[in-house]
Amino acid sequence: MADSWRHKGSPGRLMDVDLSTGRIQEVHLSREQILRTIGGKGLATELLVDRDTTDYSEAMTLEHPLTKNPHPSAHPTTPLLIMTGPFQGTKIGSAGRSVICTRSPLTDVYIDTYIGGDFGHDLRLAGWDGLFIHGKAEKLSRIVIEDLDSRIEQCDSLSGKTTWETEQHLQDEGKCISIGPAGESGVRIASPITDGRRAAGRGGTGAQFGFKNLKAISVKANGDPRFESAEKLTDAIKKQRAEMGALRRNGDPFYRFGTSNAPRYAADYSRMPTANYQSTTGSIPIAGSKVIRAELDVDRLTGRVWHEELPDAKQSACCTPCPIACEAADRPEGVKGRPRYVEEVDRPEYETLAMMGANLGIESSFDVMRGNDACNKLGIDTISAGAALSLMCEVNERGWAPPGWENFDGREWAFGDPELPMHALRRMTESTPGDGSLFGTLACGAVPASIHLEKITGHPVTELTAHCKGLDLPAWDPRGKRGNAVAYMTSNVGASHMRAEYKSPTGLPDSTAIDLMDELVISQDSIVVRDSLILCAFARGATHDDVIVDAYNSIVGDNATWNILLQRGKSQWDLARKWNVEHWQRMGVLPREQDLLSNRLRFDPLPNGVAKGMVSFVSEQDESDCLSKYYELRGWNQDGIPA
Repeated sequence: MADSWRHKGSPGRLMDVDLSTGRIQEVHLSREQILRTIGGKGLATELLVDRDTTDYSEAMTLEHPLTKNPHPSAHPTTPLLIMTGPFQGTKIGSAGRSVICTRSPLTDVYIDTYIGGDFGHDLRLAGWDGLFIHGKAEKLSRIVIEDLDSRIEQCDSLSGKTTWETEQHLQDEGKCISIGPAGESGVRIASPITDGRRAAGRGGTGAQFGFKNLKAISVKANGDPRFESAEKLTDAIKKQRAEMGALRRNGDPFYRFGTSNAPRYAADYSRMPTANYQSTTGSIPIAGSKVIRAELDVDRLTGRVWHEELPDAKQSACCTPCPIACEAADRPEGVKGRPRYVEEVDRPEYETLAMMGANLGIESSFDVMRGNDACNKLGIDTISAGAALSLMCEVNERGWAPPGWENFDGREWAFGDPELPMHALRRMTESTPGDGSLFGTLACGAVPASIHLEKITGHPVTELTAHCKGLDLPAWDPRGKRGNAVAYMTSNVGASHMRAEYKSPTGLPDSTAIDLMDELVISQDSIVVRDSLILCAFARGATHDDVIVDAYNSIVGDNATWNILLQRGKSQWDLARKWNVEHWQRMGVLPREQDLLSNRLRFDPLPNGVAKGMVSFVSEQDESDCLSKYYELRGWNQDGIPA
C-alpha cells in the first residue's frame, strides 16, 4: 500500500459509486486539478458541479411534501460527496475531519458540512481523495472500504438501528460513518454520525444517505502518505503545536472547556437564541410580547458547571491528532478511557447548549446532554432540532397550534420542559416527513413546518422562524453583532456561523456594516482555503497563514503563497454560488431575494440586553446597500449573479 498515492501529497483517486447499478469505479484525479482546487471543499465543489449526475428533467418535477416547491435533492441522481483534504493523513493538529458536500435535503441548495473523528484520516490513508456517490440501492446497503478494495453490501439487519448500535455492530470494520432512524426515514434535519457523537450537522445530509438507501460507510486503512518534504512539514507542525501549547499554558479556557464555555459570553452580548429566538440573553418573553416572564440561569448551561459537578469528568481525545477540548466525558465507575455508547456522559458544545437548551427554555447542561445524546443516536442535527421544537413551543404558547397539536403523549408544547426533546425527537424519527401529521410536519424542519402551519391555521407562523436560504440560524443571533447578518445572507449554504469571521469586535448593529464588506469577502475566501485543506475552525487561531502555506507546500510540492490560495478559494466560492443561481433560475426566483434573512431577524427588535430594540441592520436601505457593496466586491451583478 506504500504506493497507493498517485501524487506526492494526494492519493489522486476518486471512488465513483453508483448505488443503482452496484458499480464502483476508480477515477483518477490530475495533479493540476488537485492544486487548482486545493482539495477538500474546493475539490468537492468542482466535482459536484462538473460531474453533477442529477437528472434535472425528473428531479425538478419532485415536490417537497410540505412546501410543494421543486425538491431535486430527494432524487436518487443527486450526487453525495465525502472528501478529504491535504491535511488529512498528516500529524497537523485539528485536522481529523472530512467534508460532506451535496444538495441539501433541507434547503435544496449547496451544502458543505464537516464531520470529525478519524474517518477522514483513514479514508485518505486508504488511498482515496474522496467518494462520489449517486443512485439508490435497491435495499438498505453499506459501502465497505479496505484500502483500494471496496464493495457494496446489503445490510437489512441494520435497519432502524441507532448510530451507536450501528457503530458497535461494525466496530471490527474500521472507522464508520452511519445514519440513524432519522436519516432512514428521510427526516430533513438528519445528520450522519461517526465516533458516537461527531456529526456532519448542517443541511440534513443524513437524509441524503437515506434517499440513497445508504446506511453506513466503513473504512480500513494500511497505506502510507507521500509528501514532497516530510522534514518541512514537521517544521510547520512544530510551529503550530508550539502556538497551541502556549495557549494551553496561558490558561485559554477554550483549551479546557472548548465551546461549552460560551453561553455566558453569548448572553452578555445579546447573541444567544432563547425561546425560539424571541430574545438573546436567556430571558423568556411572554409569547407575542416584549414582557419578560422568566430568566434562565445561563451559567447552569456552561461546561464549567458540568465539570464542577461531575468530579470524574475529563477532556477526551476526539479527532486525531487534536489538543483542543471540544469533547469531554464523565467516567462512570469502572470505565476506562473514553466511554463510548454509555448513556449521558458527553459534554455538549455551545451550539447544542444554546439550541437544545436556552432556545427551548432549558437551563441545565445536564438536561441538554440527554437531548444531545438523543440527537446523536437518532442521527439529527442539534441546531435544526432546537429550531423545529422551539417553533412548535412558541406556536402553542401563542394559541396558534392546530386542534389536537397542543400536546402529544400527554405532554404540552412548552418552553422549559427538559423531557420534551427526547420524546419529540423519537416521535419525529417514527414519522413520515410531510404526511401532514404533527411530527411528519416537524420532520421537514422549522422553515417548511412554518409554511405548512401558516397555510392550515391562517396565522403568520413564518414570521417566527430565524433562517437564511432555509438553513436554521446557528446559536449566534445577528441582532447582537454588526456585520453578522450580511455574513449569513451571503453564505452559499445559508445561515452558517462557520463561513465568515471578523478579526476584531465589530460592535452592535446600530450603525452600518458597509465598511466591513471588504473584510467579509477576504474572510470567506480564507475559510474556503481552511475547509479545503481541511483544518478545524477551532485551530485556525493557532495556525497562522505562514504555517498553513508552509504545511501545504511541503505536502503537495506547490510554491503557493497565501494570496494564491485566497484566489483559489475565491474561484470555489463563485463556483458554488453559480450552482445555486442555476437552481434558483430553474425555479424562477431571484438570487438577491434568496439572500435575505427571515422576517424575525429583520423586523423583530430584541426585548432586552445590550442590543435591546435592535434588528440586524440599521434600516432596510442599509441592508440593501451592504448587499450591493458585497456583490460589487465579488464582481457579481446587482442581482447577485457571478460573471
